[in-house]
Amino acid sequence: MDFRLVQNVKIVFGAGSLAQLGELVVSVGGKRPLVITDKGIVAAGIADKTNAALKNCGVEGVLFDGVEPDPSRRVVEAAWDLYTKEGCDLVIGLGGGSAMDTGKAVNILRFNEGPILRFAHGDEMKPAPGLIVVPTTSGTGSELSDGLVISGDDGEKHPILATLASSEYAVVDPELMTGMPPHITASTGFDTLAHGIEAYTSTAADLLSDQITKRVMEMVTRWLPVAVTDGSNIEARSNMAAACLMGGWMLRYGHTHAGHSVAHILGAHFHIPHGFACAYALPWVLEFNAPAIPDKTRRVAKQFGALITGNESPEELGAKARRALISFRDVDLHLKSAKDWTIDRSQFPQMAKEISEELFQVFNPRKMTEADALEILEKIFS
Repeated sequence: MDFRLVQNVKIVFGAGSLAQLGELVVSVGGKRPLVITDKGIVAAGIADKTNAALKNCGVEGVLFDGVEPDPSRRVVEAAWDLYTKEGCDLVIGLGGGSAMDTGKAVNILRFNEGPILRFAHGDEMKPAPGLIVVPTTSGTGSELSDGLVISGDDGEKHPILATLASSEYAVVDPELMTGMPPHITASTGFDTLAHGIEAYTSTAADLLSDQITKRVMEMVTRWLPVAVTDGSNIEARSNMAAACLMGGWMLRYGHTHAGHSVAHILGAHFHIPHGFACAYALPWVLEFNAPAIPDKTRRVAKQFGALITGNESPEELGAKARRALISFRDVDLHLKSAKDWTIDRSQFPQMAKEISEELFQVFNPRKMTEADALEILEKIFS
């Protein structure tokens, strides 16, 4: 049976919900969880709050704070070594997408022989239950998605499909997100937006997923600029956290497409954080795809304020959607310009080849050749 819209993650949601983490750990039989996070979360005091929530229920956690952006297999192996050395019995991923993906990877190794990257090449994966995630950003949707991305030694990103190893529990507390600076709020929020737009415009979209992805777009349009302007606004943070959850859920159904293909390669070659990379790539990919999906392109263009007369060609709709989305990115979110990053244009031909062959191209509504990808790279940084 091909059941639609299955959602198995048990979610604790709302301001102050971190206080329930210890109770959750005890309820699932955990006694010594490994809390996987990064040094920024520790410096922000969020790891201390997490530890206090655990201790209130008599749980002593072990801290691993070695997560880095675009986590590598070496980070995963270091966290797994600490898990086994300390006799841990549960994994908690605390932080943004990198921390949650590292948590997923370590939890996979609890039930499967490593190395972790063998699962990027299609090796069979046994179910890996029990993972708890506590997101501190509203971006990746990793708390509900069925995948993770781990980098190799050369920096290449390796997406891993982990339908049997998603998180089992998510504690989503918008109060943990109020300390995010505006540029991180904007970039991670654009990742949520990219999930909504790409899942809406992918070849895997259907009537059911469209109802949710359209709502994701509406929520991000309304609430992300508010969160960027006033990071302490709990209503905005709560709505963005909810949009992030729904966008992450739709990664299992609508998936992403060439927008994420371009973003992944930008991150691998130039170390541009994922949310920024999505913000640079998506407007141009949306325009590229317009001839294949004019009606949905029209819907996206209107969502971001484009004036539509009804007489536009698909190409004109694509241009209007691209301009409207760039205006939202640059004017409403004040996101850093693509031209402000250090890049090496000599890498563009190799990057274009990698983009055309990237995993999520299979869901793109229009075939993207190396030449197409090269043209998009040139436009992003022009």
